[in-house]
Amino acid sequence: MRIPKPIKSLQREDGTVKEVMTANYTPKNFRRIFPNQAFPVLSLFANKPTQIVLYLMANADSNNMIYATYKSIMEDCKVTDKKTVAKVLKQLQEAQCIVEVSTSHYMLNPAIILQGNDQKFGLLACQFNDLLRSKQTKDKKNQRQEEA
Repeated sequence: MRIPKPIKSLQREDGTVKEVMTANYTPKNFRRIFPNQAFPVLSLFANKPTQIVLYLMANADSNNMIYATYKSIMEDCKVTDKKTVAKVLKQLQEAQCIVEVSTSHYMLNPAIILQGNDQKFGLLACQFNDLLRSKQTKDKKNQRQEEA
């Protein structure tokens, strides 16, 4: 099994957005997955962190927004340790799979899963990158204040 690498941002260093390239779909390079059928099956064989990831993917709305508290994640994934949920969410944020919009509100990277067409992908990718950039700027500002 290949270990996934962090998804590079669609944002260039100069602030412009990279052009998204798409390929023509053929039976050889296109597979459909039905999340409402696949995720429950996958969760049967998944460890707790993987169950949390599947839960987030399954509960993302059509704009890739996830509204979930630690408590709801713990209950639905049958996780007893809050630290496990916190660790998984932190790792997903560090890998740029999700970005925290506000407390208990996250956005899933549209490069991972998306409900929609290429145009919607472009819009959500821009929104995700804006949120990511805003979060990084805020984190840098907080780090400077702590150092001072």
